[in-house]
Amino acid sequence: MGDLNEQKVVTFEEDYLYRTNRTIISNPDYALTEAIANCWDAGATEVNIGLPENEGGIISIEDNGTGMTEEEFMKRWMVLSYNRKRHQGLNVVFPDNNEHGVRRAYGKNGVGRHGLLCFNDNYYISTWKNGTKNTYHITVSSGNAPFKILEHNSEQSEGHGTKIWTYSCTNTPNVAEMKEIISSRFLYDPNFKIIINGELIELTQHKGVIKTIERTINNKFLKIYVVDSTKTALKSQQHGIAFWVQGRLVGKPSWVYGDTQFLDGRSKPAKRFTIIVQADDLEDLISPDWGSFLEIQNTKIFFSFFIPFMKEVISDILSEHIRETQEAIIQQERHVLFDLAPYEKRDVSVFIESVTRKNPMISQEFMSLAIDALVNIQKSQNGALLLGKLAKLDSSDLDELTNLLNNWDIKDILTVLREIDNRIIVIEAIDRLREDPSVDELHQLHPLILESRWLFGAEFDSPMYTANKALTTVIKNLFKESDYDVNALSFASKRPDVVCLAESTIGAVCSERTEKDCREILKPDNILIIELKKGGFEIGYKEKSQAEQYVRQIKKSGILHKESHIHAFVVGAKIGDIDATSSNESGDINVVTFGQLVQTSKLKLFKLREKLQKRYDSMDDKSIVEKALSVGQMSMKLSK
Repeated sequence: MGDLNEQKVVTFEEDYLYRTNRTIISNPDYALTEAIANCWDAGATEVNIGLPENEGGIISIEDNGTGMTEEEFMKRWMVLSYNRKRHQGLNVVFPDNNEHGVRRAYGKNGVGRHGLLCFNDNYYISTWKNGTKNTYHITVSSGNAPFKILEHNSEQSEGHGTKIWTYSCTNTPNVAEMKEIISSRFLYDPNFKIIINGELIELTQHKGVIKTIERTINNKFLKIYVVDSTKTALKSQQHGIAFWVQGRLVGKPSWVYGDTQFLDGRSKPAKRFTIIVQADDLEDLISPDWGSFLEIQNTKIFFSFFIPFMKEVISDILSEHIRETQEAIIQQERHVLFDLAPYEKRDVSVFIESVTRKNPMISQEFMSLAIDALVNIQKSQNGALLLGKLAKLDSSDLDELTNLLNNWDIKDILTVLREIDNRIIVIEAIDRLREDPSVDELHQLHPLILESRWLFGAEFDSPMYTANKALTTVIKNLFKESDYDVNALSFASKRPDVVCLAESTIGAVCSERTEKDCREILKPDNILIIELKKGGFEIGYKEKSQAEQYVRQIKKSGILHKESHIHAFVVGAKIGDIDATSSNESGDINVVTFGQLVQTSKLKLFKLREKLQKRYDSMDDKSIVEKALSVGQMSMKLSK
């Protein structure tokens, strides 16, 4: 039972405070900011901070606030997630005899009191009140408590206040940076001074205000100040929309909130203006460390109203800037606009006006590029069609198009796409025609197959493979006059490299090279012969034997290179009870079907046909075939 009871006791890991207060305990600026906020909450009028120049020195924060008795220290400092609002109220209590009006406390959950753990795993705190000073040595711990008192001393002391200090072992702050950051985190108050290493820090004052707006948004009262940096000395990190609550900055000024970018931080307006939103009613929406707004529903609701309102404010502020931008763009692009017709100039003017109004943060460089593009489109015959296409693209498609154009030249893109499209079109046409009994195979299907050398092997997909007159003559001499299809003469005259027989069509191409003993004479080498059977022809033993005979006769003709090799393919609708492949000393013979060629194309085209199926499904058979045949005609012209 004893072991079971021990297991029921809640314990803490030694790094509990570090994990639950990560922002404050890992960032020197947040740690010091929270320490100063505690001084504010204690009713202090002066805070003295000592920062070391090097690691190992002492960091200290001392204030003249109310201080704490031993009882108050144990109830406040030594309690996890101390609820200040419940126990002390929303307003600051000042030391006796000090009257400074009403000051709202920053603290809520007691997360900032351990900020010095950012620099060491232990620290000291002295606090004096009612004639007694208590000094405690605090360290992180584990087990029953995440932190504990190592040592406690008491002595008599007059006055009131609190001092915390430790040796800086990690995250030693840069003194100059801390002075600058602290000066921007708290609004100027004549009754609150911050001194760092003996130097009085000038706290933020709303100087250079050119416009003030008061507005209630979602029951939250806002007082908005527009600050022009040309009239003050704001630093770059102070530009943006800055939310101030109860005189303290929330997070950092920024032109980006959530998914909304109000201005490009690199633009001139962003570097010139700062918008201060003084919103004390937003106190319940702020995270405990004041680094951001809480991600809760009320925050989302507030910003859903605030964002469109702020866009209107910025648009109004930038109206003068917009006019300047428009004039600068026109002046810069005058050489482009000079040759335009009056109506074209009006179009460009309307374009500039519209874009800069809708997007006041647009850069002059971007607009210049856009105008150049617009002028080129106006000069193009299909410019309006292109604009229509672009207008229908969503943002992701436009990004993809931009990436494509960044890496590819338009002509290269067209070359690649044309080649892929041509090949898919041919295969699509073959697939649609191969089982259609009404097809004029000789004039439609056969030309497509004969132009698709790449289907029979990668080595044949080369401009080196062309028709050879001597090779074609040898093939023609293999047959009798009665073997020819006299009705195909017109086709044969257009394609002298094709032999048209009564039951098949034979095409032959080859590469050429010289032999050692005949250096100047090129001879056919590595020959590809394709015999296409007509109709629903089933290829049997007889047809295969004929092909083997062709190969032997061509090899013996004497016109070939001595080391040449012949690759013969017989293509039909079906294959009978025969071996589909065979070889002899003259070459290789392969029997395949139209369907096998279509299947082969899927792999050779990396399945692009399937991925682009919607494009080709939308084309009717007639369009597909006409386009495919035009590919063959173009290829024939190029080969000549």
